[in-house]
Amino acid sequence: MVGNPVTVVAEGKIITVDQRLLRPGDIVILQAGDLVPADLTLVEGRMLEVDEFEITGELLPVIKEAENRDPVYQGSKVIHGTGKGVAVAVGDQTELGKVLSQVREWKKPGAVCLFRPRDLWIIGLILPALVLVNLQIGHMLILLAISMVISLVLIFLQNDELFAHLLLQLEMKIIRRHRIHIADPEVLRQLKSADLVCFDKTGVLTTRRMDVTRLFLADRVLDPEVVVGLADNAARLVMLACALCHDVQYVEKIDVANPIDKALIAFARKHGVEVDSLLDEAHRIFHQPFDPEKRCMAVGFELGRREYYFSKGDPLVILHSCNQFLTPDGEVRKVASSFRRLLHSNLERIYQEGGTAIALAYADDAPEGKPSDYIFLGLVQFENSLQAAARQTVQRLAESGIRSILATGDRSETAVRVASASGIALPAQACLTGAMIDRMDYGEVARQSDYVSVFARLTPSQKGILIRILQRKGHCVVMLGDGPNDGIALKAADVSISIAQDSSPIARRLAKILINDLGDTLTLITSARRLWRRNQQLKVFRVLLAAAHWVGIYLWAFEIVYLQRGQ
Repeated sequence: MVGNPVTVVAEGKIITVDQRLLRPGDIVILQAGDLVPADLTLVEGRMLEVDEFEITGELLPVIKEAENRDPVYQGSKVIHGTGKGVAVAVGDQTELGKVLSQVREWKKPGAVCLFRPRDLWIIGLILPALVLVNLQIGHMLILLAISMVISLVLIFLQNDELFAHLLLQLEMKIIRRHRIHIADPEVLRQLKSADLVCFDKTGVLTTRRMDVTRLFLADRVLDPEVVVGLADNAARLVMLACALCHDVQYVEKIDVANPIDKALIAFARKHGVEVDSLLDEAHRIFHQPFDPEKRCMAVGFELGRREYYFSKGDPLVILHSCNQFLTPDGEVRKVASSFRRLLHSNLERIYQEGGTAIALAYADDAPEGKPSDYIFLGLVQFENSLQAAARQTVQRLAESGIRSILATGDRSETAVRVASASGIALPAQACLTGAMIDRMDYGEVARQSDYVSVFARLTPSQKGILIRILQRKGHCVVMLGDGPNDGIALKAADVSISIAQDSSPIARRLAKILINDLGDTLTLITSARRLWRRNQQLKVFRVLLAAAHWVGIYLWAFEIVYLQRGQ
């Protein structure tokens, strides 16, 4: 991004300058398609919508409001609208700059010595016994050879570093069988002391995709796994809306569709709709792309001898365009105040659970080529689905005496829901946000961290600060993240872990361990503790073996002296 032209306001005029010349205090103009060139505080905005996944990890674009003086971060992309912001940080001082400036510190493995000079004192301890034997029987050369062999054995047994290295290499072979990559084997020893694991949300505890979790049709809530309770015409309209109401015009583009569209298409496919053939068969006769300002989109298709018009978007916007609604029994009824209250109640329920909701509607006519008088189909609730091993991993960590914390840039409602679903926290447990932390003393944050296990709306640097606070409280912290926004936290953590597949290059570069899935975390903890246990067992064995040598040589010496005197 360095060197990109940036639109700024200078001396009352709008001019274009090189991004490298931006300074804190400059006023930057933003419009759709721009990459934000610096960390800004928004002072003016008109329906400004920003994709900040690389910074906060939030999948869906975020609406920024000047009234709240919302922050807009460098590296995020303006999806829609315009805005004006004051630069508060540029270059390496921005949140993205701090992440990109992180460099993994490589430690070259030192050579392991078989014999250490500092252990030569052992020879002095066995000399009295050998001198005593020599005075009795002579044979100096033989005794010297015996003393050398015994000394070498005892020196070898004192070499903690050598035996720890051998055990570590043995454990690394076991880990490699699980296809876990460890950049620095020494981190396995640190992992044994870990008592706190800090999880990112998207891509770690949850998948990166959105999934349909519930359907709300009139007064009925339907599990997406079972939609057999719908009348045939209602089920057909819902499935057609899911399969066709999107901006994807070519089958080959489905894989790069936005998360909501991909979830709806996947939902239709799951319930038997041949989406590929349907897109080929249906002739698009109307298309109104998604407009972030209007918060909705609409499409029309000619399918067979019928025309279908569908609309989707913000539930309240869609409701405003509907005079009727479809019941699960396939009846069309007039929208009344009771239906509006029910819709608001369902929306509140979805938002309290940290979910995302859109509404679907349809029309079967289009006066003057534009559909009107839509019929409300229903609400669709979306969530990031939990990783299959998330709850088991958190539970097993707790059984091992390791506490789990969720640190994410996502919304607090979503963070609380995911923390509850994964077992990190109870649904009613408190959540600290980045804005709260900014207003708190670090000592207070440290105190609150004893009770709070959910941290939301964190910037990359705030994640790193949280890690440092936890370390100062005496915790050995493991950070598990996969996005660029986790870079600072990965660098700060005692043990940093990322995902080998689908994680960002920054996360892979900074992480000391790369795993294949969340369950590998338990494999690493088990391996680290097994390594420590074997080290302790071997240390006891070596002490006993060394003691046996000491006792043996002196018993041998006294036996010879005794036999010589008896003669």
